[in-house]
This record gives sequence, C-alpha cells and structure tokens, in this order.
Amino acid sequence: MTTVKIRLPRLTVLRVLAVLALLSVLVSAGCVWHILGRSTNPLFSRRADVTVPDLLGLSREEAEADLQDTGLHLVWEEVYNPSVDPGQVCAQQPAAGRTVKQGQTLTVSVSLGTQWLTVPDLTGQNRDEALQALRDQGFGVAVEFLHDNTLTPYTVVRTEPAAGEQIAAGQMVKAVVARPIPDPNRQVPDLAGLSLADARSRLQERGLTAVVRPAGATEGTVRSQQPYAGALVKVFSQVYLYVG
Repeated sequence: MTTVKIRLPRLTVLRVLAVLALLSVLVSAGCVWHILGRSTNPLFSRRADVTVPDLLGLSREEAEADLQDTGLHLVWEEVYNPSVDPGQVCAQQPAAGRTVKQGQTLTVSVSLGTQWLTVPDLTGQNRDEALQALRDQGFGVAVEFLHDNTLTPYTVVRTEPAAGEQIAAGQMVKAVVARPIPDPNRQVPDLAGLSLADARSRLQERGLTAVVRPAGATEGTVRSQQPYAGALVKVFSQVYLYVG
C-alpha cells in the first residue's frame, strides 16, 4: 500500500512574528479595557458619571439613603465641630455638585459636637511649662501677673477658669503667675581706684548715673565718690565721681 504524505505549508518566521504581535495587541487591549472598566479617573474611566449630592446637615442614616444608588465608595469619619449638632454631616469631600465616576471615594465627616476639656491643676508649676501644657491640650492661653514677694517667682498661682472646670476646646484659660515686686533701691558700689570708664560702667549696670567732677573730665582715676559706697539710693539716682 502506498502512503501519501501531505505536506502543510510551513509558516515563515515573519508570519509567526505577525501572529505573536497580533496576540500581544489583543491581550494589551483586553488589559486596557479591563483597567478602564475599574478606573475612577474622569478622563479615562468607562464607569458612569455621578453627581455628588449635598449631604451637609443630614444624619448618617439620611446620607446613606441619598448615596445608596450612586455607586460611590463611602468613607465615614467623626470630627469635633461645635457649629454642627452631633450626628449631622458637617463636611464632605468631594464637595456637593462635583461630577465623579462610580466607585470614587467620598469622605463624609459626621459632627461629634463640641469637644469639652477639663482645666488641669497647674498650681505651683513653672510658668513656661504650664503654658505649654495648656496649649498642648487644646486651650487658648492668657497670662496675668500677680506681684507678691511671698510666692515663688514665675510659678502658677491659679487658673481662670479654675482647675477641674470644663470648657470647650480652643477657649481661653488665664494663668495667674507670681512675679516679684521690683526693688526701687540700688546699692552704690565702691568705685575708688577705678578708671573713670570702669566706674561709669559699674554705675550703668546698676541703673545709676555718673556725674564727673571736675566737669568735662573724660579720663582719670576715681579718688572719691558721693554718695559713699554701700549707700542705698533710688534707681536712676546720680553718683558724683571725683577724679584726679
């Protein structure tokens, strides 16, 4: 019996490459089509357009009902907002009226109302540390000084409102801080034997004024002074320097 062999035409290298290229294009097109079907980018997505509704002032239940058929991806968050009743929507992103694609994320903020804070007890604490503690806890800060030499300087005497009271976040707490009464007296230093320049400097450091005798002298050594060394005088008083 004679066997008949049928020879099929061989694909050339070019034909194989062409087939592979076509398959690659088809696969790429399918991937792009799939990606566009899932994308929420308004320029490229195949998804339907959605106009974001206005949810401000609605309860969460009312907002969910309005969004039920929009196909948007909802993210809920709770925030303190003293201007909006607790449980009501106080913000949304994107804003109402925006056109987005189905599947777009819509963040909806629901008010927790006013945030109430308890004033801490800062009595006896260092002024700077106490004020920073108030700021860190969300209070506004004010300072009033109480001049009293019997108290530790620059420590908190009390707060207004008092420790333990509750006020809204951001409201002002006044810290009453002890400050010593300034001493108006100055002790005259011993200036004998100093140069005129050094004597002037010593007096200036203590808030006193040098008057040179003889008048007009610009250099020399202090031979005597008036008032005497150790005397108590008022700030800005004059001290006479006799130079030679």
